[in-house]
Amino acid sequence: MHRLTALRQPKYVMLYPLLSLMLIFLVFPTVYAWYLSFNRVYLATYSNPEFCGFKNFWDTLTDRNFYRSLSFTATFTVVVVSVELVLGIVLAVFFNRPIWGKRLWISLLLLPMMVSPALIGIMYRLMLNEFVGAIAFYLKGIKPLAPRWVVPTVMMIDILQWTPFAFLIIYATLQTVPKELYEAAAIDGAGSFKKFLYITIPSVLKMIVITALFRCIDAFKTFDMIYVLTAGGPGTMTSTLSIYIYKLAFQGGNIGRATAASILLLLIFSIPMVFVLKRVIPREA
Repeated sequence: MHRLTALRQPKYVMLYPLLSLMLIFLVFPTVYAWYLSFNRVYLATYSNPEFCGFKNFWDTLTDRNFYRSLSFTATFTVVVVSVELVLGIVLAVFFNRPIWGKRLWISLLLLPMMVSPALIGIMYRLMLNEFVGAIAFYLKGIKPLAPRWVVPTVMMIDILQWTPFAFLIIYATLQTVPKELYEAAAIDGAGSFKKFLYITIPSVLKMIVITALFRCIDAFKTFDMIYVLTAGGPGTMTSTLSIYIYKLAFQGGNIGRATAASILLLLIFSIPMVFVLKRVIPREA
């Protein structure tokens, strides 16, 4: 009775709406997803699931297309995040000094990040069209969405859109670095490279890791931009795990196996994410 009385105190009562939302939008979907993953469920038989144990997980783990999608997703994530971080650091260092029209240039630089990925996909699909596309016209016979160029093309589009995100976080961090450190280093005879290596990088290293973590999460689950641009093709060349799961569920109608693939995707990405979080978050926290 004492515990029930304590739960009625205002400081606990105020938490009930939040807990209710978490149960509705987080706990219930997670439990229901596990339930579906252990059943044979199709769109046509959604109301009559049939228990099949680990068959959905086994079918997914023995599917070549799953590993092709996983390979492309991992490669895509590593390449685009690495390039975005390098370009973000370069741009942040470049703008971390007095420049004419700095606010205007930064505002223009951030514009791609403010456009939805689906709209970006539509824009580039038109511009890369071999018949009416402006970019395709100037490439003189090169087809950016042909099998030879499609993977670098989708990577480049992602880099152009999300490099501003890396730049913004690193630039904001550089603004907090005391200028006295650079002045003291200059007095000691340190050049620009040594200042960058021993002052700039250590000062923003933690935020670089956090930015990499956020971008890896976002890039690993990329769906809309690539799906609008190539639908995962040609063939399965640009099929991410998200597109693979979408096709399983809504084109193949296999809800149970698509749910099992979603859980595998979560488990695959959770392991490195937990490792990185342990490195980033101090133990005192």
